[in-house]
Amino acid sequence: MTKGRMFVLVVALMLVAAACGNSGAPISYEDNPAEYRGVPNVGQAERNFRDGCEQAGLDDLDERVTQNLADVCKCGYDRIKQELTFDEFKELDDDLRSNINADLTETVRAIMRQCILEESGV
Repeated sequence: MTKGRMFVLVVALMLVAAACGNSGAPISYEDNPAEYRGVPNVGQAERNFRDGCEQAGLDDLDERVTQNLADVCKCGYDRIKQELTFDEFKELDDDLRSNINADLTETVRAIMRQCILEESGV
């Protein structure tokens, strides 16, 4: 996968994740917990991010990425949660909702690139 393709995938992942449902908008990473894929008490932010990430990643042509997409998205969410406060995550989400061409932070781009490399070997 070229760096350009990887960047496009990262942008697509974030845009779709940001566009996911916002009913009862969470106010923290752990807000609005529910069972998700057999795991209890998964926050709404994580569920939305991972669902959006996986949906966006299905459009990727590299089979290695699509085969490991759930792992790539889980990795991305976990690392974003470690690196960004919820307010920073929400600000990024708000920016992308109001302007689909908004810049992603270098931190988020680096996180997603690393997760793609680690989880899918691309």
